[in-house]
Amino acid sequence: MSTTENAPALVRTLESLVEPIADFHGVELVDVEFNNGVAKIVIDEPDGVISQSLIDVTKAISRMLDDEDPIPGRFTLEVTSPGVERPLKRPQHFQRAIGEEVSIKTRPEVEGDRRVEGDLVLADGESITVKTAEDAERTLRYGEIQTARTVFHWGPTPKKGGPKSPNGKAKNGKAKKGQQAR
Repeated sequence: MSTTENAPALVRTLESLVEPIADFHGVELVDVEFNNGVAKIVIDEPDGVISQSLIDVTKAISRMLDDEDPIPGRFTLEVTSPGVERPLKRPQHFQRAIGEEVSIKTRPEVEGDRRVEGDLVLADGESITVKTAEDAERTLRYGEIQTARTVFHWGPTPKKGGPKSPNGKAKNGKAKKGQQAR
């Protein structure tokens, strides 16, 4: 059996090996994935991951992988933060995201629309409830969710030409188009 076919078992093994390292370094283990030869470890801290934590945890995981050798063949280790659009996988991830906008894809066998977007209004140990833009509420059990993440909206695109000073000149001292420099 190839490593890809055995990925769920490998992910469980990696989680059990990485969790104590994350605990030791005071970071939360958010997710472990193994796809196409990449072992991706996602960690977080209450105020966001700092680069020193990423460095320390990466070194510790790398040493552990060298010692334990749980992944056959060649692979790439990636230790990262969740980013602005955070994956939601565990009940505690959903509970922390209450009040935020989320995007959810349900499993194929679940009735109703497969894609659900809206504000996460409830998350307990069994299920979540999302209020959609149409003011409808959809409740899903965790086992019905294939993927979920928070949604981040970028601000408006800045206008070309850069910031302007109050006197009408661009901050580089040049006059705006149609004006003469004084």
